[in-house]
Formats: sequence, structure tokens, C-alpha cells
Amino acid sequence: MKLKPLTREDCEVARHWRNECLATLRTPYFITEEMQSTFYDDVICSRNSPHRYWGISEDKTLIAMCGITDVAFENSIGEISLIVNPDYKRKGYGEKAVDLLLNKAFNQMGLKTVFGEVYCSNESGVKFWSNVCDKYEGYKTLLLDRKFWEGKFHDSIYFSINKENFSNAHR
Repeated sequence: MKLKPLTREDCEVARHWRNECLATLRTPYFITEEMQSTFYDDVICSRNSPHRYWGISEDKTLIAMCGITDVAFENSIGEISLIVNPDYKRKGYGEKAVDLLLNKAFNQMGLKTVFGEVYCSNESGVKFWSNVCDKYEGYKTLLLDRKFWEGKFHDSIYFSINKENFSNAHR
């Protein structure tokens, strides 16, 4: 598996994955092809964007779309973003994708901390990100009432991984 630049076609494929898992997203609404095309032009292709996205591929197959968003270079932090092809979920690809992405964030972008949030309405996501945090000795905290979905509020787990702990896990 490797990181690769995203194409417009990759983003369109990922749009379909995204629209299938609205309960897990901060922005739980459908994205149209036109909206995704604008995202590609305004975010992916802009050097001034605070967001950096890549594709994860294996044998020319797009496995995931991932990124470090809301990058604040002055604070050396960014938020992790990951959406995995449904055909490749629960097969170890997500963990490998996170490893590649954290390596990019820490060793090429120069970030010190990568953080994220997973909603408790997404049980498999909570398990996944908790395992990632455990692997890299990350920090986790429960935040109350962070996501309104299907008529009720759900808590979230906010997490943070430091470069030092990531590097130690790779020694």
C-alpha cells in the first residue's frame, strides 16, 4: 500500500463511500458530484488550503481517501481524516492507511500532534480508533453530546497522537 496524489476520479469514488456512512460524519448530508468536484478544485488542488488529502492504493486499486485537515503549522497540529473503501473494511487496510498517513504527517509535514474525533454512534469506528490510540499510546477523552443523529445526541471520543509515541512504536 502507498499514498498517492488524489485524482478527481478518486474523489468521485470516495464520494460514494462517504454517502453510504453519513452516521459517522461530522457533516451528515449527501454530497453531489458537483459538490465533490468543487471540493477537488478548492481544497485538493489548492496550495493555500489548510487540508492535505491523499489516496491509499494497492495494485492501482483505491483503498482509502485520507488526509490531515485543519493543519495549523504554527502549532504543529492537524486532524486526521480517513474513509475506507467498504470492500476493504475490517481487513487491516485501515490500520495500514493510518500508519502511512501518520508517517506523512510527522516525518514529512513536520507535525508534532495529530488529533481526531470519532462518534459513539459508530461502534466499529470507536473500536478502530481506540485500537490506533492504544498502539501509539495516544490520549483519549470522552466528550458528551457531540453528534445529533436519528433523533438523539451521541457522545464522541476525542483522541490525540504525538510524533514521539508514533516514532517509539516504530523502533
